[in-house]
Amino acid sequence: MTRRVALGLIGLALVAGLTGGAAAPASGDRAGDVATIRAAAPAGCGAANGRVFVPAGATTLGEDGPGRPGSNVRVEGFWIDRHEVTNRQFAAFVAATGYVTQAEREGGSAVFVQPESLDGDDAAQWWRFVRGASWRRPHGAGGELAHADEPVVHVTFDDAQVYAHWAGGVLPSEAQWERAARGDQAGPRSPAAWAYDASGKPIANTWQGEFPLNQVGDDHYDGLAPVGCFPPNAFGLDDMIGNAWEWTQSAAGGEGRRILKGGSFLCAFNYCANFRPAAWQAQEQDLGASHIGFRVVSSP
Repeated sequence: MTRRVALGLIGLALVAGLTGGAAAPASGDRAGDVATIRAAAPAGCGAANGRVFVPAGATTLGEDGPGRPGSNVRVEGFWIDRHEVTNRQFAAFVAATGYVTQAEREGGSAVFVQPESLDGDDAAQWWRFVRGASWRRPHGAGGELAHADEPVVHVTFDDAQVYAHWAGGVLPSEAQWERAARGDQAGPRSPAAWAYDASGKPIANTWQGEFPLNQVGDDHYDGLAPVGCFPPNAFGLDDMIGNAWEWTQSAAGGEGRRILKGGSFLCAFNYCANFRPAAWQAQEQDLGASHIGFRVVSSP
């Protein structure tokens, strides 16, 4: 059958061919076996597992620099994963539960494919529904195995919720996520300052250059980076900005849509510039993609 999948996070529709039925794992991909995903983070990368406590306080939800003060929202204290859930962690969950993600059941997922040229601004030129794409092989059947220490992607909202319950928590609300991402922010901050330091050096995994044709790679990554390759924020949290968008439990308006936070490696100044705590995108909760992951929160 053929279906039109609305990619809420980019505001366009992707036309994709999809054959029903579950897709068998590629040869050698044993359920949840960490040995089937590439290991070893690059030198200078790596983050401790576990959760960080974010104390009760207020967050200026939606604050986005001068002229955009946001709204003051009280948030009770909570624990949040130090980094995005990794493939290594997700593999342990699958090994313990036998869980099969929606992408694996449906036989594919949405993958960013950098185009060589453009004809207009139709995002279908850089998004494809790729057969065999899942958390195990993010670029599709026959593609490379996932890196153990990169964020798990190609997970839907329901996939993320099941993992969160198994891990003793839930997905964060929008307010919890933004409270954690802002760290010790005490006043307005330039939107660009969340992803670049005062000298213009990248401090988060985003897109440098003109999206989608020219990826300069000043941050040394063309796609996902292993967790912990960039400086943590004041709460000790890694990759709250950039790398992978993250599911929240907050509804985005309209049935079956949830708010994503944090931006991803695809966010550029000329395209979405969503590398800041205020940024959000609405996403169909039954559609994962190659730049959507998550992390888990729990009560004190």
